[in-house]
Amino acid sequence: MNDAANTRTYPVVEYFCQVKKLNALTATTFEIELEAPEGAELEYAAGQHLALELDVNDDGTPQSLSYTIANNIDSSRPRRLQLFIQNGSEFANKILKTLSSLYENNERLKVTLAMGNAYLQTDLALPHLLIAAGSGIAKVKSITEEIIKQQPDANVHIYWSNRQANEFYLLDTFEHWSNQYRNLSFTPVLEVTDPDWPVRFGYLYQVIQEDFDKLNDVQAYLCGSPQMVYGTIDRLEPKGLKETNCYSDVFEYMPRDKFTSAKG
Repeated sequence: MNDAANTRTYPVVEYFCQVKKLNALTATTFEIELEAPEGAELEYAAGQHLALELDVNDDGTPQSLSYTIANNIDSSRPRRLQLFIQNGSEFANKILKTLSSLYENNERLKVTLAMGNAYLQTDLALPHLLIAAGSGIAKVKSITEEIIKQQPDANVHIYWSNRQANEFYLLDTFEHWSNQYRNLSFTPVLEVTDPDWPVRFGYLYQVIQEDFDKLNDVQAYLCGSPQMVYGTIDRLEPKGLKETNCYSDVFEYMPRDKFTSAKG
């Protein structure tokens, strides 16, 4: 027996957290681990995001920066918050340098959580499709952890695409889950052909189309750009995927009508 995984509303709360880890996962992706103050009782749903207040330009004016929380709440480490940050621009490099300085000087930063409506909230008796492009895997990781915690035998299919094979920094984690849980499958997808890559190539929707005859009852969580999210939904609609069964942060900051207008 299992109802919807989560229908609670969580308050938005501020904490002053310490940077406990800053670890390079690839040449461009870093794992950041934050720790809330002792006695804090974190409340958030898997798939929500937080905001960091960082003085990135060192001008006395903190900026609010949003990142998906990459871990679900774990009773063994209840104050932990995990983030994945890509160093793909000069601004991102400044963010990582600021976090590194906080880590080295044992200083705290203000963190506000939790926000976002695309969190795990669906009936786990139904099949689930978790789709991520690039850094969108942070949300999928958190949701997967919570599904395993709630219902280990849930029917879950995970697809993660990247441009290069060395960007799959969580392969071991997801492959371990797919081996451990009989109804959980994981498919990494490269966008372009690589002779050293032994698995799948192409766009996410193409690979999913090959794997499913129908998606009528599937609950889908999509993590990526507006183009990826809406394009994937539209391409999978002939297979039965309903937008009303889909969840994405894109729906909040780029509703379909706004996205369509922006495309011209």
